[in-house]
Amino acid sequence: MSYKIIDNFLDKKHYEILKGFIQSDAIPWYLKLTDTTKDQKTKSNGFFGFCYYNHNRPDHPLFDEHIGPILHKLKSVSCIQARVNLVLRDKDTIESEYHTDVKSKNSMTAILYFTTCNAKTILKVKNKKIDIDSVENRILIFNSDVIHKVKYQTDVHKRYVLNLNYVR
Repeated sequence: MSYKIIDNFLDKKHYEILKGFIQSDAIPWYLKLTDTTKDQKTKSNGFFGFCYYNHNRPDHPLFDEHIGPILHKLKSVSCIQARVNLVLRDKDTIESEYHTDVKSKNSMTAILYFTTCNAKTILKVKNKKIDIDSVENRILIFNSDVIHKVKYQTDVHKRYVLNLNYVR
């Protein structure tokens, strides 16, 4: 499998609880000045990040309740990172550089969208560009070695996604 899209991935109740928390003022957002490590010398939007899980351990007490069921549904055997990203609207259509999130073999990346907007995740599979629309409760799953980038939104003020990297 190079990629898979599932609409209405989470049941409505779990989705609304998770979305409510992500969009609340309870999250300590951390500013990332660049989109990827490859963006150090290029024009970069930057984003705000919040980790549920990082460095081989949960970073937040709601990890098991919020993220555990998602990882179970994805048939994950081990979490590498679970991070929520918040991107603010830009007047220009800016794209990050192509990148991979992790350098782990046999790992997967999943992006769960919490905002319907004109942003896109762009995968490059066998030198073919595949645009994935940002649609609420849609999940995009792909092998972690597939390079991808984001085309940022210009139509809504805030865009939220849950980015999961895991071993399956």
